Amino acid sequence: MERKFFWLALIWTFVITVASLVSVNSFSKIKSVGNDKIVHFLFYLFFVILWGLVKRQNDSNRKYYLFVFLVAMSYGLIIEVLQEILTNTRQADFYDFLANTTGAFVGLIVLLYYKNKFF
Repeated sequence: MERKFFWLALIWTFVITVASLVSVNSFSKIKSVGNDKIVHFLFYLFFVILWGLVKRQNDSNRKYYLFVFLVAMSYGLIIEVLQEILTNTRQADFYDFLANTTGAFVGLIVLLYYKNKFF
């Protein structure tokens, strides 16, 4: 089962990367600024959950989950910087990073709750 989550997590990471670095004109524009933050939130919520489900249940999972959360935060920051450097239509946005981090944090809480309750 963990192998299936590995491939889902890898595909999800690829989706985040492409969606974050491809020109905005390639996608239909999100009309409301708030909706943009919801997308960022959901991207990183599922990033943490999917990568968290990759590892088998054992005593060191809390450290692994924290590691996944820190990777998600770092990845979100790197993507924001790359948007500024590599794209002409996007720029780094602190509020995007904040939405990424909040989504990752909620993903961590959901993951910890799910793993502790059911395993």
